[in-house]
Amino acid sequence: EGMQFDASDFFDTLFGRGFGGMGRQSAGSRAAHARDHHARILIDIEDAWQGGVHRYTLQLPEVDQNGRLQMKQHVVDVRIPKGVKQGQHLRLPGLGAPEGSAGSGGDLYLEVEFKPHPLYRAEGHDLYMELPVAPWEAALGASIKVPTPAGAVEMKVPAGSAAGSRLRLKGRGLPGPDPGDLYAILRIAVPPATSAKAREFYARMKEELDFNPRSHMGV
Repeated sequence: EGMQFDASDFFDTLFGRGFGGMGRQSAGSRAAHARDHHARILIDIEDAWQGGVHRYTLQLPEVDQNGRLQMKQHVVDVRIPKGVKQGQHLRLPGLGAPEGSAGSGGDLYLEVEFKPHPLYRAEGHDLYMELPVAPWEAALGASIKVPTPAGAVEMKVPAGSAAGSRLRLKGRGLPGPDPGDLYAILRIAVPPATSAKAREFYARMKEELDFNPRSHMGV
């Protein structure tokens, strides 16, 4: 797996500006020799849901004994905590940016960022998704299957549900001491009128249903 690295983060820490206030020298015996370094890793939402160890190849800057800046490759195993949130920082001791060859490394802080997901977006420990439903499911109510990171579950759609309605599956978000919820935002999926039978059905609906979707607009 790969990892994104922004060299400007290193130069910020090297010249003392810092990222989020973390560019200051480390405490204790490392204070004169090392600075913490920062980078971002991209993970899948499923990785945050189940946790696990993932291997990353990192290109980290180092200053050699002659004072020259160079990039050195590191292969590290990063433990992704179960229930990690987007924006959370993971600390890897000793993998920061040393100021000289005699100094021990500072710490490397990895900021977790989620890859775009085809179904879910995360806000804290909660997950959100758009859920397509058929017009009759929204109008009449239905029990339908909904995908979650742990597998499909049954969810009831109340009769008379409108597009944009938000239904909650408690505890189906990211795990943790206080697990998040999964929110399904309803989207009405309209069947296409691509056959004579479908067009006839829509024409009959037009005649039999007294429905104006723009009546609230005064037209």
